[in-house]
Amino acid sequence: RSPQATGITNMSRRGSRFWSESEDGLMKEYDSLAEKIPVKNEDYDAFTSTGIMSVVIGTLVGGLLCFSNTYFGLQTGWVTMGSLQSSLLGFGIFKLFAIRNRKNLFGRFGPLDNVLLQTTAVAAATMPLAGGFVGIIPAFNKLDLKRDGIAPFELSVWNMLIWALALCFFGVFFAVPLRKQAILREKLKFPSGTATAQMIKVLHKCPTNVDSDGEEDDSARESMNLALVEERSSLMKESGFAEYMGIDSIMKYYEENLDETLWQKKWTALGVSFGASAVITLLFYFIPVTRNLPIGTWIHVPFLVTWGWNLTPSLSYVGQGMIMGLHTNVSMLLGAITGWAILGPISVNNGWSKFLSKTEMDTATSIQKASQPSNWILWIALSILICEAITGLLILVIKVVHSLAKRRPAAHDPALPHQLVPTWAWVSGLVASCILCVVLIPSIFNWKVLWYLVVFSLFLSFIVSILAVKSLGETDLNPVSGVGKISQILVAFLGADILTSLVSGAIAEAGASQAGDLMQDLKTAHILKASPRAMFIGQMVGSISSIFFSVFAYKMYSTIHTIGTPPFTAPTANLWLDTARALRHKEIPHSVIPFCIAFGIIGGLLPIIEALVPVKHKKKIHWILPNGIAFAIGMYITPNWTIPRFIGALINVIWKKGWKQSHLNYMIIVASGFVLGEGMLSILTAGFKAFGIPVWDIGCVSQQSSSGH
Repeated sequence: RSPQATGITNMSRRGSRFWSESEDGLMKEYDSLAEKIPVKNEDYDAFTSTGIMSVVIGTLVGGLLCFSNTYFGLQTGWVTMGSLQSSLLGFGIFKLFAIRNRKNLFGRFGPLDNVLLQTTAVAAATMPLAGGFVGIIPAFNKLDLKRDGIAPFELSVWNMLIWALALCFFGVFFAVPLRKQAILREKLKFPSGTATAQMIKVLHKCPTNVDSDGEEDDSARESMNLALVEERSSLMKESGFAEYMGIDSIMKYYEENLDETLWQKKWTALGVSFGASAVITLLFYFIPVTRNLPIGTWIHVPFLVTWGWNLTPSLSYVGQGMIMGLHTNVSMLLGAITGWAILGPISVNNGWSKFLSKTEMDTATSIQKASQPSNWILWIALSILICEAITGLLILVIKVVHSLAKRRPAAHDPALPHQLVPTWAWVSGLVASCILCVVLIPSIFNWKVLWYLVVFSLFLSFIVSILAVKSLGETDLNPVSGVGKISQILVAFLGADILTSLVSGAIAEAGASQAGDLMQDLKTAHILKASPRAMFIGQMVGSISSIFFSVFAYKMYSTIHTIGTPPFTAPTANLWLDTARALRHKEIPHSVIPFCIAFGIIGGLLPIIEALVPVKHKKKIHWILPNGIAFAIGMYITPNWTIPRFIGALINVIWKKGWKQSHLNYMIIVASGFVLGEGMLSILTAGFKAFGIPVWDIGCVSQQSSSGH
């Protein structure tokens, strides 16, 4: 018999299955299989046929996530990197097109292609954060001529394209030289990057065991593959199927039938979860009252309604909670309780803050506007963010200096010289992108932003990017908001006005976000022995496409809804703007300073305690201490967004404890379906609103106004 008739299904060297050229016994067949499961291809780059297709699919997946991130970011400030979702969706798309012919272009999709795909997708998906579309740009629109000396500045589509072009590259180029220090010398873990690598290995049936340095364990690989082969063959032998078909056909049967059955179930789970979330999103549009259920009214506790303790039955936020995990969501819930059930009511009862009606807002002074309960709570959350960022970054500075003083030699670089990004490429790119930023940013604002302050902001961005990469590598948290506030504080000492303060924060945030994203991708590539050069190309392509995706997404949502009003309240815009106003005008609500000091001290102590705790006790302390950033976020967004996330985290825990294998197979798929369902349907409902499709309001048909629900 020919190898094609007896061997295991062929996929390219990048694939996870190969032809067997022998018809000998089981062990010899297994040895051949194990030796041919590589995670490294010395000839791989982004310009192969599957590499190009991976970039194309990654761009499309990233575009979908970009719209989703813009939608959720304008609601609560939450933006996901989406690496796990991207690798999963990309794999599913390729597998779907390869069902009928496993030897076609889609059938040759392998683990290194998947790394490239998710790198491209992440770059395209995160521009709403890196470009300030969910925070800084809405803050420009909230400027007040009397209060700030600057009229609201609404960027045109052309100016938004220029803005995104100015911000989307320098962080990518600056991250390239950090790879040697962060990944090869310090061997930082980058938990999300490592988790993505493990998911890709599972999807493509590569070895899933790695040692402490991120290198694969060959002995574990062999024992795992042997166990799989023996388990599959023994099941067939019990039925006499093995003797009739032979081991080669057994393996082929398993790969082509049992595995396909599992993936059919996964696609069904994704479709059902996506559909359920989509249906609820349509319900939110046609019956707006369902978006915010007043539980307090039903149980006759009006206090809950007054302070935002309603229920938003959004499956997308349930999915976010499932992905974010229990610790983060518990921290957010504690922040919500502290802000919206304790501190807020205290401020109103003591007359320190006051709810203003729409009529009162028109005649209120700037300090009265700043003293609304939501703004009063916001200041306390802001103090936590700033103090935690400052102490956290100081600790990271000490660690960076300490690691540099050790002069640890770099570990062996698995990437070959031609797979590295050439020095001339990233140096020239960094210089060109900085010049682009210095020229384009002031021109957008009619040269009201001084060019030398943009240069200073770029310099700060490079410093905080190093610290952000260190933080991301150790804790999986990129403190982009915190480092942006630090940049605002420093430019304030140079006499920067509010507009320049916002621009400086945007530059710092962009650099830290892009550098962190690429470093996560480079960690994934390092574990899978993928080409850093290919990842860099994918990041650049994703960044270029994100310019258009993010601008179109923001323009679509801002045209249909008024940004700053429900559901797109853009809470992070208030954080940026209030920081700038405090530094410039010293406008601080009445009696909030003592609370800011107290909670600021607590926020500053959190990273210090974590740094001083011995490694063996860190896991226990991790569950005792809240996540400072998550706690602050829970304080400045209304509780109705936090509750469904917490429910999602509980579902994740219960599912994992009760049905571990089902959780392993389906959890991330179901959660992704929930998130993508509302994110994608929001585009459709935006079209409904643009065309004036009527909605039902408490049983009556009404026409939605252009300002939103």
